[in-house]
Amino acid sequence: MEINTLQDILIIEDDPKILSFRCPDTGYLLWPLLRDRFILLIMGDLLYDKTPIVYEEKSPRPPKAYVSILRACIHNLLKGRHHRSEICISSTGSHVVRDGLYFNRLSDEFALVADDRTITLEALPLDWKWPFPRINGKILFDTSMLAASSLYGKLSCRKRHRIQAISLVDFVTTRTQSLLGWTLSEQRRSFLIEMLSRKIASIPAARFFYSRFFRRIGAKLLLREEGVYGHSSVINQVARENGLITAEYQHGSITAGHNAYNFSKTLCESPEYCRSLPQFLLGYGIWWLDQLHIPSQKIPVGNPYRTEVLKKINMNRGKKEDILVLGDGIETAKYLDLSSFLADTLGESHRIVFRPHPFEREMVARQYGKRFGKVSIEWDKELYDAFVSTDTLVSELSTGLFEAIGLVRSIFLWNTKKAEFCYPEHPLSTFDSPRELVRKIRSGSEGSVSRAIVESFWAPDWERNYNNFLETYGCL
Repeated sequence: MEINTLQDILIIEDDPKILSFRCPDTGYLLWPLLRDRFILLIMGDLLYDKTPIVYEEKSPRPPKAYVSILRACIHNLLKGRHHRSEICISSTGSHVVRDGLYFNRLSDEFALVADDRTITLEALPLDWKWPFPRINGKILFDTSMLAASSLYGKLSCRKRHRIQAISLVDFVTTRTQSLLGWTLSEQRRSFLIEMLSRKIASIPAARFFYSRFFRRIGAKLLLREEGVYGHSSVINQVARENGLITAEYQHGSITAGHNAYNFSKTLCESPEYCRSLPQFLLGYGIWWLDQLHIPSQKIPVGNPYRTEVLKKINMNRGKKEDILVLGDGIETAKYLDLSSFLADTLGESHRIVFRPHPFEREMVARQYGKRFGKVSIEWDKELYDAFVSTDTLVSELSTGLFEAIGLVRSIFLWNTKKAEFCYPEHPLSTFDSPRELVRKIRSGSEGSVSRAIVESFWAPDWERNYNNFLETYGCL
């Protein structure tokens, strides 16, 4: 079978039998723990030529990681016993610095709306920097719970966990080969079985630690970044068992082509599977939410960070002469090649800037520093500050393409198989090759997007919308 859309792939999970594979200790469904990686393996083979999007080996942590992990554990011991909060926001460590203070651009706007009732459970940042001092002072880290659960999974993994893992991996592999003609290699099979076995064994520990945490802080609401992802399924179920309302706040692009935000009919209609997902999805706007096939209740709230940053930035200051290329975090070399071609052909009239995705920044800094030939490499500015000097924005898969609507004169989407899969519908101008992009930029007449559609992407009055949500569900 030819695979053209995500919906073509989701037929592998559209079978009630997939709901029969359960943790032998808790009864939790196991497919959520395998789902994201398994589907990404298929998507990787379909959409990416050389670069894997699922790594089968973990890179060793640098020494500074262990220093930050130790500091996080000590921080929790000193601060954790004093916090009681009805709202628990769970976030990755996505920080910017404002006036010398760290600010989580994804979660802190929400946290500060009801700061007397909110605590943020945060992951350490990807660069392992210690993210203090803070604007939001009510911060704990999930590091100790994750580390303890993972260690428990490694030490307690037994034959019964492995049997369950083998059964599920082989079941979906057989369906995938039969329905899609896609084959899982023996190496990948072994990797998935090992990974899943340990995750199954870790569930009782994670259940214990999260239950104790929720009871100790008196939480009524769990608002979690990436709440629909499989790695959030255990915390979602534990929260529901402890009487919490569960929700996710949108943190990036979510479309009909995003594997984490679309589910088969069988899963959407399963009450048990729904318990592994957030009850609510607080989205940027209706354009994103209307595309999704998900059982969570969808509520357009807005994009707090975008709204608040734009209040402080004068988008009309200075010259707009940059062509800004946004990386995707995976295929760095491809984006640098595109940037170099633009610099060679348009460098006399424009400054070419490559902005790497957070996932690739450490590698880019290590290998290239601040320049790649004629291309400037920049990420120190906030994205919206970068828009001030940008005339043309170029990317393939980036939320920044949509954040730039109404702010940047010309926006171009690289029309690859990957982009067609992930963005099946969009309002952006496209290009098929670097030469075509150069022609369109030189014409000066393409790439514009109507400002009239901005509100469909970004719902207005985010703070009022969020307060209404909290009040409706008893958290204000």
